[in-house]
Amino acid sequence: MAGVLSSEQTAVASAQHAGHGDIPTRAVIRLLVGLKWTLWKRSYRKNVGKIVGTVIGSLYALGGLVGLTFAFLGTTLWSGEGETFPLILRTLGVAAVLLWLLIPLLAFGVDDTLDARAFALLPRRARELQPGLFAAAALSLPSLFTLAAVAVATVFEAIWLVLLGPGPLWTVLALIALVPANLAGIVLCLLLPRAVFAHQAGRASSRSGRELGGILAMVVFLAVVYAFSVGMQSLGSLDLDQLLPALLVAVDVLAWTPIGAPFAVPMDLAEGAVLVALGRAAVTAASIWLVWRWWRRSLDAAMTSALTGDASSGTAKVSALVPRWAPSTALGAVIGRSLRYWRRDTRYLAAISIYPVMFVFFGAMGFVLPESRSFMMIMVVAMGGLTGIAISNEIGFDGPAGWVNITAGAPARANLLGRVVAAAVIVLPIVLVLSAVVSVVLGMAAHLPVILLGMLGLVLSGWGASVLAGTLLPYPTSPPGTNPMKDKSASSANAMLSMAITSAAVGVPQIPAIGLAIWGLLGGGPLIELLAGLVAVLIGAVVLVVGLRLGAARLERSYPELFQKVRAFV
Repeated sequence: MAGVLSSEQTAVASAQHAGHGDIPTRAVIRLLVGLKWTLWKRSYRKNVGKIVGTVIGSLYALGGLVGLTFAFLGTTLWSGEGETFPLILRTLGVAAVLLWLLIPLLAFGVDDTLDARAFALLPRRARELQPGLFAAAALSLPSLFTLAAVAVATVFEAIWLVLLGPGPLWTVLALIALVPANLAGIVLCLLLPRAVFAHQAGRASSRSGRELGGILAMVVFLAVVYAFSVGMQSLGSLDLDQLLPALLVAVDVLAWTPIGAPFAVPMDLAEGAVLVALGRAAVTAASIWLVWRWWRRSLDAAMTSALTGDASSGTAKVSALVPRWAPSTALGAVIGRSLRYWRRDTRYLAAISIYPVMFVFFGAMGFVLPESRSFMMIMVVAMGGLTGIAISNEIGFDGPAGWVNITAGAPARANLLGRVVAAAVIVLPIVLVLSAVVSVVLGMAAHLPVILLGMLGLVLSGWGASVLAGTLLPYPTSPPGTNPMKDKSASSANAMLSMAITSAAVGVPQIPAIGLAIWGLLGGGPLIELLAGLVAVLIGAVVLVVGLRLGAARLERSYPELFQKVRAFV
């Protein structure tokens, strides 16, 4: 091994240096910045969703800049004292660098526009590409808004130093270090995600690994968002007198790390802590140098791995298509194939991965806000019922492979029922177990029969509505492995209509059972609750049988026409 590269990879990497002339660094920078600008503009063509999202995000960012300005005004000019100003600056500096570090780790759907692997065939080394890639990284809306926020902070730092500074000497020293320190902070903000992206590109061993990593990133991101929401809801019960000193200690500790060191240096000088400022300046300089070197090494590894191909174990496990417990019929074959889809196709995983997070969120909200426990339990039951619509576009998910079902003459009923059975095997146990756990946590174990039976009835209704909607309004989807955040298939008219009808069909047939459940919970007693649960299951079974019968008739009669609608991925 030669570093992170094998001997074969080292040979490929060394071939990059053969027979190419020198190109001025400025020319490479202009080329890559122009390429980034072109790709950025073209990404908005016929992408209404991205345009709307960018506009909304920009408005939020502008609002944040206005709020930041007023916050600085309140802690400098208006207050006349500015004692909390250094603490606010250090905290915001820590938050800025930390958010930039978390972008490639948690922000699912964020792609590296100038992926290092795209330059593997060019006779250029990472050392030559690095300045241009860094300059191109600055060409983005987040970078521009970060620069604007730091500029606002710099102006108010200068005002605070001149008007409220501790003394002439310290004020002059802080003003001298102000702009370089803040620029170093911006450089570190831009370098960290670039290095992480390049490292991920070089280490990703397979497409499935990258897809699962993306799904995991989405789940973690949602978990962080919901955890923040739960934390905000519980602020009223926190002891701020104990929380504030802990936050001060955390900020002071983080200011000695690359996350908080850059933006803390000017305030350290203003407070007369010269040795502390020099130490944090050294931490900042060392961090920038180390991240730059890490980025270069990751770029080399990413470009080399793109030329040598992804790593593979070289072995493939072959298993029977039909599970042992399934009948050796067309139904068993469909069940086996659908189970493989659920295991291997990340589109299925993305469709249900949010539900466990939502269950935990509702449980936490009910725990934090005891008065809302009944409503949170209702939301848990509703979310569990909506898992049934995960199979509402099975014909579309087949895509071009649907021709196999037509040419093989697969029975329509087996084709649809097998997908339902596979969904039941994968999803139903998880949903029921999580619902039971949340019920116990929220102190509603006495109502467990109506909760579980009611949810089962909703899921059955969802499956019945889904198999019918999937044969009436199928729509083409993106191919397997597509980033769900970039999937445009759900924006078509058929997709929206199908989801609306299917969602309504989950709850509307269950209105009688819902009425009985309300009666039982409001005083009718456990027998009425049990009756409500049984009625929900019965209605769900009827909806499933009717949906299967109508869907099978439609599929048997019009499968070729339906295949024409979904035969190509979008």
